[in-house]
Amino acid sequence: MTLSSPTGQTRWLRIDLHIHTPASEDYAEQGVTFLDILHEAERRGLEIIAFTDHNTVAGYERMQREVEFLEQLAQTRRSTPADHQELEEYYRLLRKITVLPGFEFTSHYGAHVLAIFPPATPISLIEATLLQLGVPADKLKAGSTSVPDTEHVTNAYEIMAKAGALVIAAHANGPGGVITETLRMGTSGQARIAATQSLHLSALEFVNFYTDHGTFTNPAFYNGRTEHYERPMFCIQGSDAHRVRRAPSGTDAAHKHGIGDRYFEALLAEQSFAALKGLFRSQDFDHVRVPKRDQKQWEIDQLRFGQATERQVLRSESDPTEHIARDVAALCNMGGGTIIVGAVDNGGVVQGVSRPDQFAAQLRAVVEQEIEPAPNLTLELMRYEGRHVIRVEVGAPHLPPYVSRNGVLYVRRGTQTVPATRGEIVQLARRALAEGGTSPLDNGQDLELPRSGVEIVDAQRRNGEWLYEIRDLRTTPGVSRERAQGLWQYAIARHEDLRDGRVDLYSHVTWAGRLGLLRAYQQGGRTKFDLVHRDANGVIDHIFYGVSDWGLGEAWNMLLAGVRPGEHETTAGARRGGDENDQSLPELKDERSPTVERGLYPRPTRGEPAPVVTPLLNEEPAFGDRRWRWRGRGGVWRISRAANGAPRFHVAMKHSEGDGFQEYKDVPREKLSDVWLRFIRVPRPRTGIEVVADTVGDDGVRRITFRDLRHGELSAPWRAEELKEGSVREYAARMHMVDAQLDESGVRWWGNLGYMRPMRSQVDLVYRDDDGVDHIYYAARREDLRDDWAELLAQWPDEGASKLDEGTGSRPATATAQVLGRVAVGAGGVGSGAKNGSTTRLDGRSSNRGESMPGYVRPWSRPGSRRAVGQERAAGVLQPQRQEDEGLPVLKHPAALQPDNQSLSQHLGDPDLLK
Repeated sequence: MTLSSPTGQTRWLRIDLHIHTPASEDYAEQGVTFLDILHEAERRGLEIIAFTDHNTVAGYERMQREVEFLEQLAQTRRSTPADHQELEEYYRLLRKITVLPGFEFTSHYGAHVLAIFPPATPISLIEATLLQLGVPADKLKAGSTSVPDTEHVTNAYEIMAKAGALVIAAHANGPGGVITETLRMGTSGQARIAATQSLHLSALEFVNFYTDHGTFTNPAFYNGRTEHYERPMFCIQGSDAHRVRRAPSGTDAAHKHGIGDRYFEALLAEQSFAALKGLFRSQDFDHVRVPKRDQKQWEIDQLRFGQATERQVLRSESDPTEHIARDVAALCNMGGGTIIVGAVDNGGVVQGVSRPDQFAAQLRAVVEQEIEPAPNLTLELMRYEGRHVIRVEVGAPHLPPYVSRNGVLYVRRGTQTVPATRGEIVQLARRALAEGGTSPLDNGQDLELPRSGVEIVDAQRRNGEWLYEIRDLRTTPGVSRERAQGLWQYAIARHEDLRDGRVDLYSHVTWAGRLGLLRAYQQGGRTKFDLVHRDANGVIDHIFYGVSDWGLGEAWNMLLAGVRPGEHETTAGARRGGDENDQSLPELKDERSPTVERGLYPRPTRGEPAPVVTPLLNEEPAFGDRRWRWRGRGGVWRISRAANGAPRFHVAMKHSEGDGFQEYKDVPREKLSDVWLRFIRVPRPRTGIEVVADTVGDDGVRRITFRDLRHGELSAPWRAEELKEGSVREYAARMHMVDAQLDESGVRWWGNLGYMRPMRSQVDLVYRDDDGVDHIYYAARREDLRDDWAELLAQWPDEGASKLDEGTGSRPATATAQVLGRVAVGAGGVGSGAKNGSTTRLDGRSSNRGESMPGYVRPWSRPGSRRAVGQERAAGVLQPQRQEDEGLPVLKHPAALQPDNQSLSQHLGDPDLLK
């Protein structure tokens, strides 16, 4: 339907030929009107659209009948003012937008095809075409997504073309697409050639137009230069909109796109079906283009139509600048984020920023005056839906806290900017210390500095060259590798190995408390050592290279007492960066089991070095454990679920005097105050990947949606066969199937937090929320863990990866590991591991160690490795941990509190309980 007339000018028109209406049974918003659809098409700047409901033309017919009815009312002078206004709006929009009738046909075996007809085509003729394609007469108006016993896809092409339609293969490389279906069904290449090269086919519609790089699923494959695919095809994209506007992030992953979210542009002389069909019959492939929408535009869409997130804020130009400055301070305390100013609705249109230069200058001035230390602001003026908006990227160049001028410290709590609580301030301070606060080396309280060797204090890259500051009894700045000699050059070479990931630091250190030995080697007949030190948070903060025996104090000598070599064989060849006499000893590895190391090396008190004890090498490491998670005097042991699915909490309170505590088992959530719930709730870590949705559709294809925890964004659904073997996503998808029924005995629990499958640089984390639901975060990088998650691993100082023996694999694979190797994912299956002795690590680097993902034997799957928690409790082993309550809230526990439900409801609901 169109009321527009040819203009005679050749220009680029914006086109979306794949739009559904409420006539499709799977439409997401049934209350939508046709005027709503046309208004959104106008807002998105579309000039030609098509209604393509599933196996029906009923949507287009309903709009046509609605306009004709309004016209009849007007002609007989029975229309109300509202009817007249509605008809005028239809006329205005239909003069501006050409609306074409069509349908999305479901062929035999499930492939989808679009048929687009001229506006003047009678509805009866289009329905006759549907009948010829095999759609039953009683389903012509149903909009059904699946119709059995229809025509094969190549026959359908011919029938549609003979009826005068433009024939387009819908989402050819997506679910229900002709390319995907031929791959899924395992049919011959001839079938795929016929489905994509038919002379009756006008174009191929693609999803993930610029990000799908598969051979057959990439639009570039159909440029006419591929053998057997010599017919070049017009490649376009369409929204496949089942709603008016894009769905908020995390909802309706199958039908998330709105009208005009995906479109193409065509260079046409007129805004008509005839001009479009003439283009598709030509060889003018350069007259069709698919714009790549800026990712920042999607970000604004998500904020505008979804909701603000912890690191994304949507603001109006009319909001006080001081409030936006508070957002800046809060985001800095969270590590950075984004603020969008002006992209709010104002009567259905974007408000925009009327005076961007003035607003930007005012915001910078207020932030400079209000926040200490000064954050980094990057302001970008963007054009969004015809209006100017400002994207403010907030960077945190300094460690927190960032404080406002009035002394208030702001944080982001969920989607709100709020003043920080005392506990949040303590966590920020701890994070600052862990990430580079005052060093023990600066105050001399914890570490006796070796009297020989060198330390790389700082490294900066200037004009493409790395310059180092080296401490060698004196601090020498500006040292380049070319200028360095002897020990300096050796230290720089080792430092670059660690910096560039060629050597895994954490896997090579033998620890004794907070002191560690990285490497021992010989130089000129003298033994030298590379030594490390870690702070109270377990973070390695100092590495000393080339330390001589004579330069060590008592604590270091105790560390090295059992490892000084006597007569030994040296390796052939010197380490790069050393002299000719610098020959390496065999790399030292800590052979003690993780569990034994915890007993040998308890965390020392301040200034007291831990003794080195001969390890018990024959003890088998255990996994699976449970410990109290305390805050102040309150503790959580576990969260479980009752038979009706309601969560139950096992909590405790320490006595105000003495070391004892009182337990409360099976406490319902309604008896816990908000303070208790805030203690139980823990933000997601800022590292790893989470499986958000894992479903198998009617087409038998498994699709997985992931959340990248670095920025919190959700991915589009991935087909299982698209996941690259050995990738992080493939690992998460494979483990998600295994973890569908979580084996709690294979998790080290710290209250309602836990971890499992520890690897050398990654670990899988578990969070049980206050609903009793488990959230699993796969492949979280150890070095990026902060706050509660870092403290979780610190509960087990022996924590380390139990890696398969390299080379021949002397340790037999367990039954669990063997099952993991055979897990099939989806119809096509996901690879179970590496092939021919090579694999891809979680960090993306290739390895030839013969390890498959995850590449490590699960410690709890070894015979005799589990320790029964019930036995430990019976033996009195499970005692509350003694932790330093440095500024933590203290639980008030009235002496009269008894472990019965009545008194429990009185006191656990007390909002002052955790103060």
